[in-house]
Amino acid sequence: MFTSEIEIKGEKAFLKACYEALEPETEFKTDRAHYSMKLGKTLKVKIEAQDATAFRAVTTTLTGLLSIVEKAWTVKNG
Repeated sequence: MFTSEIEIKGEKAFLKACYEALEPETEFKTDRAHYSMKLGKTLKVKIEAQDATAFRAVTTTLTGLLSIVEKAWTVKNG
């Protein structure tokens, strides 16, 4: 099994934007991989996957969504 925890730091509003972008995908759990999140002073994302391919798929999806949020946040907030 592959597991990892990602911790995202930043302004509360930025963390909330990241959480909201990733939240719909938590519903698409499979037998091979899933992730969960906890929003507090930081945003913690815990990934669990049965194999490397499933782990890569989840991390690719997450980083793609986070990249979009980061770019939009940068444009909006300079």
